[in-house]
Amino acid sequence: MAVNRRSAIKQLLYVSAGMALLPACLQHTSRASLTLKNISVDGDQEKMLAELADTIIPPTTTPGAKALSTHLFTLIMMDDCYKKEEQQQWMNGLKAFEQASKKLNGRSFLESTAPQREALLSSLEAAKDSKDDLSFFYSATKRLTIQAYTQSKYFMTNVDIYELVPARYKGCVPFKPSARKTA
Repeated sequence: MAVNRRSAIKQLLYVSAGMALLPACLQHTSRASLTLKNISVDGDQEKMLAELADTIIPPTTTPGAKALSTHLFTLIMMDDCYKKEEQQQWMNGLKAFEQASKKLNGRSFLESTAPQREALLSSLEAAKDSKDDLSFFYSATKRLTIQAYTQSKYFMTNVDIYELVPARYKGCVPFKPSARKTA
């Protein structure tokens, strides 16, 4: 079989392109929708945070926390406003949360049913005085989720009608114009 230079270069090009694309094809984790400076969260962890937020504030007649993207607020606040030690503790708690879900329910938090998720959160709520990473993760995430929800545009305009200061003046003394002219 005779090999000419042109076919050898083509084959070499195909092999090198395949080798360059292979790692991207084998990678199964998805990317997060945010680029953060201090903490690194992949797409699966971001989805898990969205479901956790939706379990904390579920949709009823009003949208839930997931619909208002409170998990993104949680990630940004954790990345920008917390100390390095707290960020590390939160990341360790994020991993411990997934392990706790697997231990309690036998499956990941994303694969768990709503009653299983609520049971996990109830067990964490009962142990909230603990100082471990998991308790810190849950309490910080819950606090930031509630803060994001209650400060969202939807909540401020549709649920808790917000009026700018000084609002209305409701005086109890009727105004009578004075006959005297002032300068």
